[in-house]
Amino acid sequence: MTEHGDASTGNRTEGHQPDPIEAQGGPMSEVPAQSTMRRKTPTAMGTPKKRFVRIKRKRGPVELAFQPIENGMDYLLSVTRHLADEPTPRDLKYAVLHLHSAVEVLLKARLMQEHWALVFEKPESATREKYEEAEFKSCGVVDALERLERIAGLDLGYRGRVEQQVGKLVKWRNALQHFGLTAPALAVEKVAVNILDFLLEFVQNHLRPALERSGRVALDDEMAAVSDGLGEIRKLVTYRWSRIRPGLDSLLDKTVTCGMCDQAALVINGIDSACRFCQFPLGDGEDAAMLYAEFVLNRPLFDERDVEPVVDECPECSANTLVQGARMTSGRTAGYLCFQCGLDFDEWGMCGDCHVPMLVVGGSSFCAACIENRPECSQ
Repeated sequence: MTEHGDASTGNRTEGHQPDPIEAQGGPMSEVPAQSTMRRKTPTAMGTPKKRFVRIKRKRGPVELAFQPIENGMDYLLSVTRHLADEPTPRDLKYAVLHLHSAVEVLLKARLMQEHWALVFEKPESATREKYEEAEFKSCGVVDALERLERIAGLDLGYRGRVEQQVGKLVKWRNALQHFGLTAPALAVEKVAVNILDFLLEFVQNHLRPALERSGRVALDDEMAAVSDGLGEIRKLVTYRWSRIRPGLDSLLDKTVTCGMCDQAALVINGIDSACRFCQFPLGDGEDAAMLYAEFVLNRPLFDERDVEPVVDECPECSANTLVQGARMTSGRTAGYLCFQCGLDFDEWGMCGDCHVPMLVVGGSSFCAACIENRPECSQ
């Protein structure tokens, strides 16, 4: 087996023919002359989606500037579009190629956070000059995964499900690039979905935390565009739900439908609030509240009759993240729910003892202070 790669493309080739894979589905070699590509047009949801090609206008030629993480997320966005609905053999071909590129670029971006020399095929030969000039042979996907676990100490589950799936991806990508690939379409789609699932967790849990604030903001914008297309990938929906459902069973009364991916997996508890399906980060909660009000409740952010807006200021944390009438997965409708701190109450009221404004929770007629000072108030 021979392997090679370079710093400019990050490609790695493993020169061998793939083993035949028996499963149902048409061969990848059966590519139609023309293929209708389905695309889900991003809409304006909270934070506007950004394009991934930065065009810097100067005197002289136009410059296309791609940063590593931005480049990897662009590949990831392409994958979601090629896997949407009923992927054709051509869709699956580009899903495999772009998913391999996304894995390689994003894994190496995390390696560079640890140390720039780790992206060299042979770190012992690394020099700063070679790195800055991009004149070196880079490591491949398998080496990057091993180094992230062995040197960076990340728990990626590589010696198991991830190792098996990544091995297939590398094999199929190399076959497509150099020899041609004949494999069951259903098998290719399943592997692509599994690795996409791994990448969503990797970006959120291992790549994002080490970025500076500006880098996290940029990554969140790009992840929003990726998240927008996840619900269109039917096998991904089935697979991810099989993984996340056990963890949501005890959180049904704290979970609502995510306004980004339209899956009932957005946990609002004020501690680790996030969508368990698409990993869309809530940030300060304001975007999530507006997305929910507009795209789940189908309400304008401000009523035309000039009455109370559906997204209002929370009396607990003072953030503009309070939504009226949120529908919990348990079937309960919350009077008010804060997408920032998780405050959940039925209505505004007046304490029956001290007569001050209060939040009514569970039909209580007395504020928390009165209940604490006079326990008989709770009876």
